[in-house]
Amino acid sequence: MTDLDRDLWVIGAGPAGLALAEACARCGIRLGVVDPTPERPWVPNYGLWLDDAEAIGVREFVGVEWPRARIELGSGGRSLERGYGLMDADGLRAAWVARCSEAGAAFVAGSVEGVEHDAAGVTLALADGSSLRGKVVVDASGHGSRFVASEPGPGPGYQVAWGELWPVSAVPEAMRETMTFMDWRAVPGEEALDDGLPPTFLYVMPVAADRVFVEETVLVGHPEGEPGSWFEPLKTRLHQRMNQAPAGSPLAELRGLRLGEVLEVERCVIPMGVALPVASQRTLAFGGAAAMVHPATGYMFTPTLRRRDGVAQALAAALSQPEAALAEALATGRLHRAMWAAIWPADRVRAWRLYTFGMGILAQMDRPAIDAFFTEFFELDDARWRSFVSASAPTPELMATMLRYFGAAPWGIQRRLGGALLGGSGLRMARGFAGLRRR
Repeated sequence: MTDLDRDLWVIGAGPAGLALAEACARCGIRLGVVDPTPERPWVPNYGLWLDDAEAIGVREFVGVEWPRARIELGSGGRSLERGYGLMDADGLRAAWVARCSEAGAAFVAGSVEGVEHDAAGVTLALADGSSLRGKVVVDASGHGSRFVASEPGPGPGYQVAWGELWPVSAVPEAMRETMTFMDWRAVPGEEALDDGLPPTFLYVMPVAADRVFVEETVLVGHPEGEPGSWFEPLKTRLHQRMNQAPAGSPLAELRGLRLGEVLEVERCVIPMGVALPVASQRTLAFGGAAAMVHPATGYMFTPTLRRRDGVAQALAAALSQPEAALAEALATGRLHRAMWAAIWPADRVRAWRLYTFGMGILAQMDRPAIDAFFTEFFELDDARWRSFVSASAPTPELMATMLRYFGAAPWGIQRRLGGALLGGSGLRMARGFAGLRRR
């Protein structure tokens, strides 16, 4: 045994990897984190609802917050009396690293090139020729992991966004208390652009008295080529909104207040509805590598953190078994099967399949259908749309929400939903309700 032998290795030092590592460290697990650059900052903006931040234990790390959010549709606007926040990603990452280090966790700078399991544990082969030994490994390296097998099925949809941080002379007082969660109104002159994009929406966060973050987003779609091919058309749409925004819109107010060049650009591609992992494999996964992105919204931070304590506690219980029992559980794969049930409980699998079904419908909608959909969606009881967006509702409640929505939706959407339910996507959803598939 060497100093780098660990009971648990976590691959990846992004939000999912460090979230799980910090929870495991609190449970007393002897662990290590391996990443090509463990100290790298987290690049994207991480936004979440304030009540979710409280529920998942990161409220103290919300760097900027707004008492309310707003949506805009062709049918009119609505204030969502639900606070929204932007994470202080640097502060949160530093806190998690410190807590892991204080608990004795090892941080290794290295790229994992191979994962080999045997009866007693796992060996990670690194690109520099060295290796790491452990009993269990969890891949939290993000989407498209080479080490995690997924069930068969159709390819994912993609959420693609182009965001810019603007310097302004002063954010108008009326804008500081509200962030625009979704502005689905058409881009001025959109028809003439002929850019091949599906419907897009605007997202606006006044992040400081002299800074505003704006983003043009495809909620979910299926690009003909690489998802990144949508960046330039999204940038064009965003600037078209800015330059031709009608009086009274947030961008019209900000247009005359801009100072100099864009400070930062955010390019975002999120695979949505990625196939779930196979439950019989010994390489475990968490976060994007485990397909934890909310298939209907693109959010992953909250759904992932909501599960980290349960997964950490299950790992701690498994690894603290008497030596003979632990050896038997590792050799037979019983430990790994139990861990997959903790990572993806059957209820969450059913919910994921319901959300993925909804994602498929959203990806087919034109702008009038999107407008009708969200008009009805936000007319649901607050508790229902909140739990749907946050991926927190148990399956029976989620099904009841979807049925209530179906009953209130316009005929065109009812027809679309009914056709999908009776077709191939509905059949796949029903077949997968039992839980994760095994080989």
